[in-house]
Amino acid sequence: MHSSTPISSLFSFTSPAVKRLLGWKQGDEEEKWAEKAVDSLVKKLKKKKGAMDELERALSCPGQPSKCVTIPRSLDGRLQVSHRKGLPHVIYCRVWRWPDLQSHHELKPLECCEFPFGSKQKEVCINPYHYYRVETSVLPPVLVPRHSEYNPQLSLLAKFRSASLHSEPLMPHNATYPDSFQQPPCSAFPPSSGQAFSQSPCTASYPHSPGSPSEPESPYQHSGQ
Repeated sequence: MHSSTPISSLFSFTSPAVKRLLGWKQGDEEEKWAEKAVDSLVKKLKKKKGAMDELERALSCPGQPSKCVTIPRSLDGRLQVSHRKGLPHVIYCRVWRWPDLQSHHELKPLECCEFPFGSKQKEVCINPYHYYRVETSVLPPVLVPRHSEYNPQLSLLAKFRSASLHSEPLMPHNATYPDSFQQPPCSAFPPSSGQAFSQSPCTASYPHSPGSPSEPESPYQHSGQ
């Protein structure tokens, strides 16, 4: 018993037509995908008399008037080709005219087209020369920095450092002072000028000072008598 027939040989009947149509393929569109898209189209057009001839005439004579080349519209309007799904007129305009075509918004039908995609008829024209390309509105590029400008840790640290340099005292509030260092008590009212200079530094009284008038006489002091 012979082995199973290769899948490629199943399309031997349509292969010449597919190869002929692929001869007008533009750009570096994926070869296998384009071949499947054209093969799917050939199967549909062979059911309509003269459709294949009209498509070849349109592809070979771009500047000459041509008729609509239509296929049935699917339920959602899209066409499944291999693992990709797209609008039929976009697919075949990409294969035969604009490989970098991205969206149906870039295509507008000519006035002579009787079955444009936007008409919502049961048939859709896929003749690539029944559509022309328009420029879509391009938004200005958005510049994105390589590193995010907002970093919570860095921003908080910067704010803390800035506040410390401008508003914080040199000695932090929660510092522990040694016993030998005593902060002077805060006075509710500043002393008057007379009180501030009533005693000179030389005559100021200190504890256990012999010259202090408020201290009692030392028991070790000898009298002059």
